[in-house]
This record gives sequence, C-alpha cells and structure tokens, in this order.
Amino acid sequence: MLTKMNSLRLLGCFVGCTLVLSSCDRMLEFEPGDVILAEDAINNADDLQRMLNSNYDVLANVLNGRQQSIAELLTGNMARPYSSLDYTAVWNRETNFFTPTTGGLYTDFYYAIYRANVVVESFDLVDDLDDATRVRLEAESRFVRAVCHWYLVKMWAYPYGYTADNGHLGVPLRTDAVAPPSPRASVAEVYAQIIEDLEFAKSNLPNENGPYASSMAASGFLAHIHFLRQDWNAAQAEAERVINSGLFQLDNDLDRYEAGSDSILAGDIINPETVFGITGGYFAVDGDSLLNDRSSAFRDNFRQDNNANPQLTFSGGINDLFQLNAADDRGNWIESNGVVHKVTRFDDKQFFNVPVIHLTGLHLLRAMSIATGGGNLATATADINAIRDRAFGADLNDLPAGSDAEAVLNAAREEYRKETLCEGWELDQVKLRGVMGEPETVRGAPWDCPGSLLQFPNSSTTAAGFVLNDEGGCL
Repeated sequence: MLTKMNSLRLLGCFVGCTLVLSSCDRMLEFEPGDVILAEDAINNADDLQRMLNSNYDVLANVLNGRQQSIAELLTGNMARPYSSLDYTAVWNRETNFFTPTTGGLYTDFYYAIYRANVVVESFDLVDDLDDATRVRLEAESRFVRAVCHWYLVKMWAYPYGYTADNGHLGVPLRTDAVAPPSPRASVAEVYAQIIEDLEFAKSNLPNENGPYASSMAASGFLAHIHFLRQDWNAAQAEAERVINSGLFQLDNDLDRYEAGSDSILAGDIINPETVFGITGGYFAVDGDSLLNDRSSAFRDNFRQDNNANPQLTFSGGINDLFQLNAADDRGNWIESNGVVHKVTRFDDKQFFNVPVIHLTGLHLLRAMSIATGGGNLATATADINAIRDRAFGADLNDLPAGSDAEAVLNAAREEYRKETLCEGWELDQVKLRGVMGEPETVRGAPWDCPGSLLQFPNSSTTAAGFVLNDEGGCL
C-alpha cells in the first residue's frame, strides 16, 4: 500500500522535451504510461530541479494554444470550427466525458499538479538540499499547482460568485501526490488553496527569475484571480505591483508573440510585456541548437497564411467590432472576405513565444477594477489611452479626460476583448458579467446554460460520489 510513511510516491508519466528556457536542464525522461517510484528517480537536488522542469514542460504543453483555443470557443469570439468534431462539440457546448480534446487538457493539468506535489513531498529523499533551494523549489511547484487548479476551476465549474457562499461544485483539489481519486471540492475551497499557493510563491520567489515562476508572475495571476472574485481593491493592488515594478514595458508594435529563428534564439527575444509566458523556438543546449515547439496549437488552429481553411476563425461580431474604426491597426489581425474572418495574428510565424500574463492585460484589468470598485478614474483612463495610442496613434482616439466610471468600464472592456483575442481571457469576462447580474448571452443562449461548462472525462468518475456537469440545453 502506498503511504507517505514509506515514501513510495508514484510519478505519473508524461513524455515531452524539457521546457528549454534561457538556461536549461534536461528533465528526467519517462515513457508514456510508465510508473516509477520517486525514491528511485530523485536522489539529489539536481533530480528535484529536473522534476520541477518537467512540471513546467507539461504546463507549456497546455498553454501552447490548447487551453486558449478551447476557452475562446466557449465565447462569442469564434465562428463554428472548420472540421474538427471535438472543437465543434466545444463550440456547440456539447462536450461529454468521451470528448478526447477536452479530456486530454483536463488530464494534463492534473499531470502538472501531480508532479508539483511530488516535488514538494520528496524533500526528505534528498541530502544535498540547502534551505534556500528547498523554499524556491516549493514556491515554484506551488505556483504551477495553483495556476493549473485555476485554469481547471475556470473551465469546468461555474464561476466564483455563482452562489452566495461559493459552495457550488468546483474541481478535485489535489495537494497530495498519493491521495486517492477525489470528488469535486467547492469553488470556495479551490480558490482558497489557489490563493494560498500563489501568496507563498509571491513571498518566496524573486521578482525576476528568468522565464520561470517569479514573485511578479504570482502577482499577475493574483490580479486576475481577485478580479474574478470581485475584490477590486486587491486586483488593483496586485496589478499595480507589476505595473509599477519597472520590470516590464508596453510593446508598441502590437505583436507580443515573439518568434525566434535558426540564428536568433527565442530565449533572447522574450517580449518586454511578458510577466509570465511559455518560451518556444530554438535554444542553445549543450552546444546544439535545439527546437522546442511551444506554439503548435496557435499555429495549427489559427494561422491562415499557409492554410486555406484554418480550424478557428473569428465570428462576425468580432469582425464588426474592428470595422467600427478603420484607423485601428489591430484590424490587421483579421482577413475577411465578408463571410469568413480569418486570424492573421500568427502569420509568418512557425515557432514563437507565448505570453500568458502580460502588461497590456494588467493595465486594462486595473482600469476595469477602478471603474467597478472605485478609485482614481484618471489612472484608469490613462491605462486605456496607453493601449489606444498604440493602436490608433497618439491622441487620435483617446478616452476623454473626466470620463465617468461607466464610460471607463465600457472602454476598458472593449479594449480588453480586442487585445486578448485568441488568448482565452474573454471567457472570464463572460462569466464575471454573468455573476454580476448583467444580461449575458453567448450565441443566443444564457451564459450558464447546461453545456456551457466542459464535461469531465470518464476517468474522473472513478472517485466515489463524483458529480458530472449537466450536458446539453444551450442550443
């Protein structure tokens, strides 16, 4: 029997290249389906670091456009997918426990959570671990665990605020590598653990940590999380901590997706807006130029310059939004023939870095928090105009000074929807507006209709008392 007492911690297996970053280590490599003992794989501090790197590896393989594409399909941003039955099921809000694309995403998030738990629970297996390294490894592991739990609860459960006490069903909460399959925890319980983990990471990681988790990255996620909790002051404070740090700058070329090449290493050109992101492309490893493809789902789903029929195209509503003002340079992100509205954000890019938390989003998040919860509207207006000046030219389409809270909120929401197209963040906005009581529909159906949540995979039902999401009823 597996117990903590005898340190028999099983490692779930996930094959893939190392998350190769600007400085990199090779991860422990396992074959798919292998089960090995942690005490056989982890013998020293380097092994723990490699295991942590493998957690980032799994995270990179879900935030390479997979999660973002599925989240976008649950909003009004996307037209019906071209041919993929799985993506069509998501768009139709008809996923079931046999839908492999959503089931695979769910499973991979829990792979990363599981491995993060293994790292935290394996410190007693290692003799050469100093206190500072131990704290950093725990903080980074808890960061990964928190981020994965948050994406899961956002997509498989109704949002924070859906019930008065947030006692409605969330997702299984995994903080123990050897715990048996568990039923769904409440949304309140999941969010409490997410915040606890991110606060630990925030307090115990440096402000700069290369492309790994950092204190600033923890604040960036906390800003989004508190925003969805309608804790406007906390959301503003976390966003401002990042904005005022001076470590990040708005990029004026409207392209956060930096691409490397054979001669330009991707790790050398991380976009200055990126607070936390996934780095992919060519990297120098042991004297070689190694390719890590961390953008495949963006490229394969959206890119149209080498695909006459991309899977994912914009809805007519998005095209209309950009047509409101022909001076908006972001209109170049769409190629429309009046019927099909193709995405051009990723044209001419084969391998590129993926920003997850970025400065543009935090500026607009702060503006929305101020407009909703109170605060200095001049600051919020400046946030919006910094984004508009980049898109339209300085002072050409600014929100007027002295605009009231309603005007600021509407402008910030519009800019946020435009700026985060293809990134999956609009789903958060839809659910937030819904729980705030605003009349919110998605393609003619209520935002919370049965089927609006992804269905859990069949494997999850092995837990006694596990409750699946309702299916159907949105059309």
